[in-house]
Amino acid sequence: MKLEFNLTIDDLLYFTGGKSVLAGESMVFNEIFTNSRDEFSAYSIFVAFKGKRYNGENFVGDVFKKGASCALVSWDFLEKHNLSEYKGKTIIAVNDTITAYGKIAGKYLGFFGLKKKIAITGSTGKTTTKEIAYKIFRDNFGEGAVLKNEYNFNNLIGVPKTILGLNKKHEFMILEIGTNIKGEIHDLSDIIKPDITAIVNIGKSHLQEFKTMEAVLEEKFSAIYSMKNGSFFILNGDDPLLSKKYDSVNGINFLSFGINNLNNTDIKAKDIEFKEGAAKFNIIFKEKEYTIRLSISGIHFIYDVLCALLIGWTCGIDIEAGINAIKDFKLPKGRMEIVASNPDGSVIINDSYNSNPDSLKAAFDSIRLSYPDKKKILVLGDMLELGESSEIEHFNAGRAAAKFADYIFYMGNYGKYLLDGLVKDGFDRSKVIMCRNGDFFRKKFSEVDKRNSVILIKGSRDMQMEKYFEEK
Repeated sequence: MKLEFNLTIDDLLYFTGGKSVLAGESMVFNEIFTNSRDEFSAYSIFVAFKGKRYNGENFVGDVFKKGASCALVSWDFLEKHNLSEYKGKTIIAVNDTITAYGKIAGKYLGFFGLKKKIAITGSTGKTTTKEIAYKIFRDNFGEGAVLKNEYNFNNLIGVPKTILGLNKKHEFMILEIGTNIKGEIHDLSDIIKPDITAIVNIGKSHLQEFKTMEAVLEEKFSAIYSMKNGSFFILNGDDPLLSKKYDSVNGINFLSFGINNLNNTDIKAKDIEFKEGAAKFNIIFKEKEYTIRLSISGIHFIYDVLCALLIGWTCGIDIEAGINAIKDFKLPKGRMEIVASNPDGSVIINDSYNSNPDSLKAAFDSIRLSYPDKKKILVLGDMLELGESSEIEHFNAGRAAAKFADYIFYMGNYGKYLLDGLVKDGFDRSKVIMCRNGDFFRKKFSEVDKRNSVILIKGSRDMQMEKYFEEK
């Protein structure tokens, strides 16, 4: 990645706390990479990450042969490699290369006089909220003025990578930040030092790591400790856990969003109507009322809209301008995405980006409310990273599905528990198909009458549920 500002060897040592164990000819660098397959110049830095399935340090020699002049490695590298093989190159040893990468990004961020740095987190909805906010900022300040993270670049590698892509035209930075290990939100916020932080909700995600929703709350809320006085913290006022945190830290401005005036939130939605993938509702803010129509389906997306509008308002974008910016907003791929509307009246909705108990419930509610007169066919996969809660949450999902579903197809290891929940609530066992593989699913799926139906595809990201609908 090309850098807007050069980094010197002294910068790297100061930012990372590392030590130069081999000094080369180049002392100034204008590119930084983490992928050994990239093309390198004589002014490139390679950061060698180590993970469970890979070790970037194994490719340092190859990277140097391709032209790079500097590598960041762990101290372990020195024990396994002969430094004399890298004559003329610079090697900096650090305790942890991922941490060092974040420190470089955090200091590099200080080179830019951004007007506002925005961090968005939550158990569900953070990507959609980020995309809505980005649309609001882009339409009001211009596309080149706003940087966002792409794809799922929301962790300790993705966020620094995004920051290192800043240029002088950027005025605002909107980043979603996620977590699946304790302390990650704190570390990411320490890199960003956000002026505005938003928590969309607290739900049953990553329970394998955090065990309880209260622990999830504390992880998400830890972003506040990297914020300066006068910053804005935006919370879902309807969330029972977040509402306890409202206005709980001196020097921080708290704002809230909600539906139907619950908890006296700052921005509210009411009179909500859903119909076949679209929504109409009214927004109340500072005693003014606005009507909005969007191509979204589900209460959870309305919370995302309210949160994004409030983020825009803190940066000088009035609510009406924000609403005008998102009238043509389309949901990101894989999030209640209508992928087919067929002549037989069937509609296929791809919500396979991820799944946890909260997002699954939201998807169920969405298709029930938006398609009340259609049959409901569910194509479901495992909800992962739930730890000890996995069995009971799949059981509960079965009980929830039993109340409205007509047919259910299931892929994964937790189908037994979903089936137990379905049977508990009297669902017809013959209308549940446990699928061993894609070919078996396609055969059974082809035999079901799908006329006038809504078909929901939903599962955790690692399940890749969308692949079962790809043409072979």
